[in-house]
Amino acid sequence: MSSQNDIRILFLARRYPPSVGGIETHCYNFHRRLKKKCAVKLVALGKSSLLHLLWFVPYAFLISFFFVLFRRVDVIYFSDGVICSIAPFLRPITHARFVVTIYGLEMTYANRILSRLMRYGISACDKVAVISQNTKKVAMHAGVPPEKIAIIYLGIDPPGVPKARRSALKARFEAQRGIRFGRDKILLNFGRQVPRKGIAQFLERGLPLLDSDIKLIISGTGPDSARIRNIWKKNELQDRVLLCYLSDEELGTIRREADLFIMPNVPYPNDVEGFGIAQLECMHDGTPAVVFAVDALPESVGKGGYLIPPNDYAAFADQIHAFFRLSPKERAQIKREARDYVRSEFTWDKTTAEYLDLFVKA
Repeated sequence: MSSQNDIRILFLARRYPPSVGGIETHCYNFHRRLKKKCAVKLVALGKSSLLHLLWFVPYAFLISFFFVLFRRVDVIYFSDGVICSIAPFLRPITHARFVVTIYGLEMTYANRILSRLMRYGISACDKVAVISQNTKKVAMHAGVPPEKIAIIYLGIDPPGVPKARRSALKARFEAQRGIRFGRDKILLNFGRQVPRKGIAQFLERGLPLLDSDIKLIISGTGPDSARIRNIWKKNELQDRVLLCYLSDEELGTIRREADLFIMPNVPYPNDVEGFGIAQLECMHDGTPAVVFAVDALPESVGKGGYLIPPNDYAAFADQIHAFFRLSPKERAQIKREARDYVRSEFTWDKTTAEYLDLFVKA
């Protein structure tokens, strides 16, 4: 195998910006750093609708076939289990090394045909990168041999907002929403609203346990959005809960200004939190997180974060109250711990180096 600098990589991503999500974020940041280290050809789909897979998968196969036929690639990197379904059809015609990343959720798909194709694809790979110990367990349960698996944690580097711009966005948000950061007690939750994120249950079971002066900002859309909004209306939570969709710049500002990020995930059939990015993005910017210890979240939440036993809403509320009882100096210390922890443990330089090592030694 060539050295890391000489290696030629075909990077296949069926989820990529401008589509939004955790896999998209990983693919974008990984590719951006990988191309600085070696020769990389990106073949990416930036569409969220699954219907686009009908043309993208054959297209990705044809590009891959061309590269392997003319020996223009050393490694084919399949960025998730779905696009890896083409691997068995390429394996007989190339000695290029195949590496796939498994996030966990794709291994729980109920569709038997897709599930079987993915498992065949993964079995054709030389190495399987997983994003957590929990995802490793999911992969092994699906039949992936443990000797093929390498745990490589995601890097965390949320887009920054210049200080002057943050100040303007903060002032505008406060004026429009009637919120005063630094004075009001503000909780934040953002991300794709799906049942496993637990926001609907938290509004019903957790929020009533909190002091009435604690406010919650919820940003994001998804399959659970209608249920969340119905609960919000039914329980007349307009004065305590702000439902909105924050732009990237607004989110980059409010991640720093909120007091706590909450992640009240719940165990959910055929849907797992493979690692969790939102809480680490907040901790990266100095906002501690209160999180239910579900799926892979215990692996990622360390210093500057609080892990609560699943479904224990009383303990969840108690931890929030305990944080607000701390002195400003104590809260500032926890914020520093959160920021330092994420910025030292989950860097993209570290993630990229571990992948390159995997590519060379696959």
